[in-house]
Amino acid sequence: MHQRSGEVRRRAGERPPARRRAPRLPRGLRALPAAPRTVAVVIGAVMLYGAVVHVVDLALWGFRSRAWAPMWLNAFWNSLIVFDALSGVLLLKARRGGLYLTCLTMLADLASNLYAVYGVRHSGLGAGSADVIVLLAFGLFVLATAPWLRGQLPTGARASEASTA
Repeated sequence: MHQRSGEVRRRAGERPPARRRAPRLPRGLRALPAAPRTVAVVIGAVMLYGAVVHVVDLALWGFRSRAWAPMWLNAFWNSLIVFDALSGVLLLKARRGGLYLTCLTMLADLASNLYAVYGVRHSGLGAGSADVIVLLAFGLFVLATAPWLRGQLPTGARASEASTA
């Protein structure tokens, strides 16, 4: 069977085939220049990845996923499911609150992990703590880029204009 031309299809009442659209960024991110948009997307995506990691830990090993750690430390790590996800989503919407929450979450997460390494396990940042080293590098990246990124993200009035544009 041969295909009809676009004009013949329109006369026959048929709809043209649907075109696939490329996924669009949230409105707030589209308003940003390329460099801050890239940094916000990278940080937001890594925060969402962190939330997924904590969900998997909770699903596989339960509330006390790290039996060697005190209960309050396990509770904090489980609470990161909410904080990591919320900060990642807000940052991907180009909200300054997402950046603030990301910085606070990273500071608390770094402090808890360094306490776990040095205070609870009485070890150091060696081969057995590669995850803490990666977290430390990401935390330093977040905290180093935060002042610059804050200046690029829209303020309250600009954020509402960017989300309606």
